[in-house]
Amino acid sequence: MQTISTYSTAYTDSTVNSNKKPAVRKANASRKDRAIERLLLRLAAASLFFVLLFVGLTIVKGHADSDLPAVPAAGEQTIVVGAGDTLWDIASSVRKEGEDIRRTVYDLQKRNNLSSSSLRAGQTLIVPADDRE
Repeated sequence: MQTISTYSTAYTDSTVNSNKKPAVRKANASRKDRAIERLLLRLAAASLFFVLLFVGLTIVKGHADSDLPAVPAAGEQTIVVGAGDTLWDIASSVRKEGEDIRRTVYDLQKRNNLSSSSLRAGQTLIVPADDRE
């Protein structure tokens, strides 16, 4: 027995076709909008992470390297720089007999966190203890 259907797949009614297409477009558009929103949210989160990381590392670096030398340890002495004193003059007055003066200048710079050899009158320098043999 054969059934004949009166149902037609080709509708010419404009209300049926016009409702279907915008619904598909809306779904595709909202899917794209959600994807863009997720992408923007990820970019904002990544940017915030890197800003916080940069600020944190800057703070840590700022506190890790102080310009002031540590308190003198046992066996170390302090010297107050006078007017006209140079690091070379101070190193020559505190070095041990036979010790290279360049090494003494280097040790003074390193111990006192000096980036150059320039000194100010009244500045306090720590003379490191002689631990080298």
